[in-house]
Amino acid sequence: MFLELEASLHTARQYLLSDQALPQGLISDRLARSWLRCAKAGLSPSRTVKDVPALHDNLLKQRLEEHQELVSHAQPVMAHLFSQVKHSNSMVVLADHSGTLLHVLGDGDFLPKAEQVALAPGASWQENHRGTNAIGTALAEYSAIAIRGAEHFLEQNSILTCTAAPLYDPQGQILGVIDISSEVQRYHPHTGGLVKTAAQMIENKLLLSRYQN
Repeated sequence: MFLELEASLHTARQYLLSDQALPQGLISDRLARSWLRCAKAGLSPSRTVKDVPALHDNLLKQRLEEHQELVSHAQPVMAHLFSQVKHSNSMVVLADHSGTLLHVLGDGDFLPKAEQVALAPGASWQENHRGTNAIGTALAEYSAIAIRGAEHFLEQNSILTCTAAPLYDPQGQILGVIDISSEVQRYHPHTGGLVKTAAQMIENKLLLSRYQN
Protein backbone atom coordinates (compact mmCIF):
# COMPACT_ATOMS: atom_id res chain seq x y z
CA MET A 1 0.00 0.00 0.00
CA PHE A 2 2.78 2.43 0.94
CA LEU A 3 4.71 1.62 -2.27
CA GLU A 4 1.56 2.35 -4.31
CA LEU A 5 1.20 5.69 -2.51
CA GLU A 6 4.83 6.56 -3.22
CA ALA A 7 4.35 5.72 -6.90
CA SER A 8 1.21 7.89 -7.10
CA LEU A 9 2.99 10.79 -5.40
CA HIS A 10 5.95 10.50 -7.78
CA THR A 11 3.64 10.48 -10.81
CA ALA A 12 1.63 13.44 -9.48
CA ARG A 13 4.84 15.39 -8.89
CA GLN A 14 5.92 14.80 -12.50
CA TYR A 15 2.60 16.18 -13.75
CA LEU A 16 2.99 19.20 -11.48
CA LEU A 17 6.58 19.93 -12.54
CA SER A 18 5.59 19.77 -16.22
CA ASP A 19 2.65 22.17 -15.64
CA GLN A 20 0.10 19.51 -16.57
CA ALA A 21 -3.25 19.12 -14.86
CA LEU A 22 -3.24 16.48 -12.13
CA PRO A 23 -5.37 13.45 -13.11
CA GLN A 24 -8.41 12.94 -10.90
CA GLY A 25 -7.87 10.39 -8.14
CA LEU A 26 -4.09 10.22 -8.40
CA ILE A 27 -3.72 11.88 -4.99
CA SER A 28 -6.31 13.07 -2.47
CA ASP A 29 -8.28 16.21 -3.28
CA ARG A 30 -6.91 18.02 -0.21
CA LEU A 31 -3.33 17.19 -1.13
CA ALA A 32 -3.91 18.24 -4.74
CA ARG A 33 -5.39 21.57 -3.61
CA SER A 34 -2.41 22.17 -1.34
CA TRP A 35 0.18 21.33 -4.00
CA LEU A 36 -1.54 23.66 -6.46
CA ARG A 37 -1.60 26.48 -3.88
CA CYS A 38 2.13 25.98 -3.32
CA ALA A 39 2.86 26.06 -7.04
CA LYS A 40 0.81 29.25 -7.43
CA ALA A 41 2.79 30.77 -4.55
CA GLY A 42 5.95 30.27 -6.61
CA LEU A 43 7.44 27.43 -4.56
CA SER A 44 9.57 24.75 -6.17
CA PRO A 45 9.70 21.20 -4.72
CA SER A 46 13.49 21.15 -4.90
CA ARG A 47 13.87 24.57 -3.29
CA THR A 48 15.96 24.75 -0.12
CA VAL A 49 14.23 27.16 2.22
CA LYS A 50 16.70 29.63 3.72
CA ASP A 51 15.01 33.00 3.31
CA VAL A 52 11.74 32.34 5.13
CA PRO A 53 11.04 35.03 7.73
CA ALA A 54 11.45 33.90 11.35
CA LEU A 55 10.82 35.70 14.62
CA HIS A 56 13.70 36.00 17.03
CA ASP A 57 14.24 37.38 20.52
CA ASN A 58 12.05 40.44 21.11
CA LEU A 59 9.63 39.74 18.25
CA LEU A 60 9.10 36.16 19.41
CA LYS A 61 8.64 37.34 22.99
CA GLN A 62 6.05 39.86 21.78
CA ARG A 63 4.21 37.16 19.81
CA LEU A 64 4.15 34.89 22.88
CA GLU A 65 2.69 37.72 24.95
CA GLU A 66 -0.01 38.28 22.31
CA HIS A 67 -0.97 34.60 22.53
CA GLN A 68 -0.39 34.19 26.27
CA GLU A 69 -3.89 32.78 26.86
CA LEU A 70 -3.48 30.13 24.18
CA VAL A 71 0.04 29.19 25.24
CA SER A 72 -0.80 28.95 28.94
CA HIS A 73 -3.73 26.60 28.31
CA ALA A 74 -1.89 24.60 25.66
CA GLN A 75 1.33 23.93 27.56
CA PRO A 76 -0.04 21.37 30.08
CA VAL A 77 -1.93 19.58 27.30
CA MET A 78 1.25 19.53 25.19
CA ALA A 79 3.16 18.03 28.11
CA HIS A 80 0.53 15.29 28.46
CA LEU A 81 0.55 14.69 24.70
CA PHE A 82 4.34 14.50 24.63
CA SER A 83 4.25 11.86 27.37
CA GLN A 84 2.25 9.70 24.95
CA VAL A 85 4.88 9.91 22.18
CA LYS A 86 8.07 10.28 24.20
CA HIS A 87 11.08 8.22 23.07
CA SER A 88 9.67 7.91 19.55
CA ASN A 89 11.83 10.61 17.92
CA SER A 90 8.88 12.99 17.91
CA MET A 91 7.95 16.49 18.94
CA VAL A 92 4.77 18.33 19.87
CA VAL A 93 4.33 21.75 18.28
CA LEU A 94 2.03 24.71 18.95
CA ALA A 95 1.60 27.32 16.21
CA ASP A 96 -0.52 30.47 16.07
CA HIS A 97 -3.13 31.35 13.44
CA SER A 98 -0.43 32.58 11.04
CA GLY A 99 1.54 29.32 11.23
CA THR A 100 4.30 30.78 13.41
CA LEU A 101 5.64 28.22 15.91
CA LEU A 102 5.18 29.35 19.52
CA HIS A 103 6.22 26.39 21.65
CA VAL A 104 7.73 22.94 21.06
CA LEU A 105 8.47 19.85 23.14
CA GLY A 106 10.69 17.17 21.64
CA ASP A 107 12.92 14.18 22.14
CA GLY A 108 16.58 15.14 22.50
CA ASP A 109 17.62 12.93 19.59
CA PHE A 110 15.01 14.42 17.26
CA LEU A 111 15.40 18.12 18.10
CA PRO A 112 18.62 18.68 16.07
CA LYS A 113 16.97 17.11 12.99
CA ALA A 114 13.87 19.24 13.54
CA GLU A 115 15.96 22.41 13.77
CA GLN A 116 17.56 21.58 10.40
CA VAL A 117 14.14 22.04 8.78
CA ALA A 118 13.20 24.98 11.04
CA LEU A 119 10.83 23.19 13.42
CA ALA A 120 11.67 25.68 16.14
CA PRO A 121 9.90 28.61 17.88
CA GLY A 122 9.68 31.69 15.69
CA ALA A 123 9.70 29.81 12.39
CA SER A 124 6.80 30.21 9.98
CA TRP A 125 5.12 27.08 8.61
CA GLN A 126 2.55 28.79 6.41
CA GLU A 127 1.96 26.88 3.18
CA ASN A 128 3.32 29.73 1.07
CA HIS A 129 6.55 29.62 3.10
CA ARG A 130 7.08 25.87 3.71
CA GLY A 131 4.89 24.21 1.13
CA THR A 132 2.41 21.47 1.99
CA ASN A 133 2.83 20.56 5.66
CA ALA A 134 0.44 19.54 8.43
CA ILE A 135 0.53 22.90 10.24
CA GLY A 136 0.13 25.18 7.23
CA THR A 137 -2.29 22.89 5.41
CA ALA A 138 -4.49 22.41 8.51
CA LEU A 139 -4.79 26.21 8.63
CA ALA A 140 -5.51 26.48 4.91
CA GLU A 141 -8.07 23.65 4.91
CA TYR A 142 -9.57 24.42 8.36
CA SER A 143 -9.35 20.74 9.27
CA ALA A 144 -7.12 18.13 10.87
CA ILE A 145 -4.66 16.53 8.46
CA ALA A 146 -1.65 14.22 8.31
CA ILE A 147 1.17 14.85 5.82
CA ARG A 148 3.55 11.96 5.40
CA GLY A 149 6.96 11.90 3.72
CA ALA A 150 6.74 12.72 0.03
CA GLU A 151 3.29 14.26 0.49
CA HIS A 152 5.21 17.38 1.62
CA PHE A 153 5.53 19.79 -1.29
CA LEU A 154 9.16 20.60 -0.51
CA GLU A 155 11.44 17.61 -0.91
CA GLN A 156 13.59 18.70 2.04
CA ASN A 157 10.62 18.06 4.35
CA SER A 158 10.03 14.50 3.11
CA ILE A 159 12.00 13.23 6.13
CA LEU A 160 8.99 14.15 8.28
CA THR A 161 5.58 12.77 9.07
CA CYS A 162 3.33 15.40 10.66
CA THR A 163 -0.22 15.36 12.01
CA ALA A 164 -2.02 18.56 13.01
CA ALA A 165 -5.42 19.84 14.10
CA PRO A 166 -6.65 23.47 14.15
CA LEU A 167 -7.58 25.19 17.42
CA TYR A 168 -10.67 27.40 17.70
CA ASP A 169 -11.75 29.91 20.33
CA PRO A 170 -15.29 29.80 21.82
CA GLN A 171 -16.50 32.16 19.07
CA GLY A 172 -15.27 29.83 16.34
CA GLN A 173 -12.26 31.90 15.32
CA ILE A 174 -9.13 29.93 14.48
CA LEU A 175 -6.38 30.47 17.06
CA GLY A 176 -3.66 28.15 15.89
CA VAL A 177 -2.64 24.52 15.44
CA ILE A 178 -1.45 21.63 17.60
CA ASP A 179 0.88 19.22 15.80
CA ILE A 180 2.96 16.07 16.28
CA SER A 181 5.97 15.77 13.99
CA SER A 182 8.39 12.86 13.77
CA GLU A 183 10.68 10.99 11.40
CA VAL A 184 8.78 9.62 8.42
CA GLN A 185 9.38 5.99 9.42
CA ARG A 186 7.71 6.70 12.78
CA TYR A 187 4.29 7.27 11.20
CA HIS A 188 1.45 5.79 13.26
CA PRO A 189 -2.24 5.93 12.28
CA HIS A 190 -3.32 6.57 15.89
CA THR A 191 -1.47 9.90 16.00
CA GLY A 192 -4.44 11.65 14.42
CA GLY A 193 -6.68 10.66 17.32
CA LEU A 194 -4.15 11.91 19.86
CA VAL A 195 -3.86 15.29 18.15
CA LYS A 196 -7.62 15.76 17.79
CA THR A 197 -8.15 14.88 21.46
CA ALA A 198 -5.43 17.34 22.51
CA ALA A 199 -7.03 20.08 20.38
CA GLN A 200 -10.39 19.47 22.04
CA MET A 201 -8.80 19.59 25.50
CA ILE A 202 -7.19 22.96 24.76
CA GLU A 203 -10.44 24.36 23.34
CA ASN A 204 -12.34 23.16 26.42
CA LYS A 205 -9.81 24.87 28.70
CA LEU A 206 -10.22 28.13 26.78
CA LEU A 207 -14.00 27.86 26.92
CA LEU A 208 -14.05 27.16 30.66
CA SER A 209 -11.59 30.00 31.36
CA ARG A 210 -13.60 32.57 29.40
CA TYR A 211 -16.89 31.37 30.89
CA GLN A 212 -15.52 31.70 34.43
CA ASN A 213 -14.23 35.18 33.67
